Amino acid sequence: MRLAPLTLTVLPLLAGCLPAPDQPAWEGRMGRFAGLIARCGCSDISSDRMLAEYPKAMAGRYSEAEIKAMHGYVELAATEAWDNQAEICGEVCAQSCMVEAVVQPLGGHGTGVAACPVTERDLHLTDGRHDLGGNQ
Repeated sequence: MRLAPLTLTVLPLLAGCLPAPDQPAWEGRMGRFAGLIARCGCSDISSDRMLAEYPKAMAGRYSEAEIKAMHGYVELAATEAWDNQAEICGEVCAQSCMVEAVVQPLGGHGTGVAACPVTERDLHLTDGRHDLGGNQ
């Protein structure tokens, strides 16, 4: 079987392209998460304040370039208005230790639990959707 040696060569290479699951969440997802924390009222941090101060919450975990790249994601998420927004907000706010990891460096009041890392593996973000006349 000629494909077996090829498969054994390609699969390890592809696995090396994927981020490790315990790495910090990709900056776009992290930016959306930060914006949604404010949008959904998971803490006392307003959308305007989150947009202005989110770099403080990301310092030490992301590079300056990554933090700058987050800006648009934070801004967009802070104003999201999907038909399934309640579902999105419920999921975001339920990730309480990760909410705390964003809110604490900003001096905000969040969930009151201990902060934990916001990792690619653990961060869950539901996609927004518009229900077109209830037909799906």
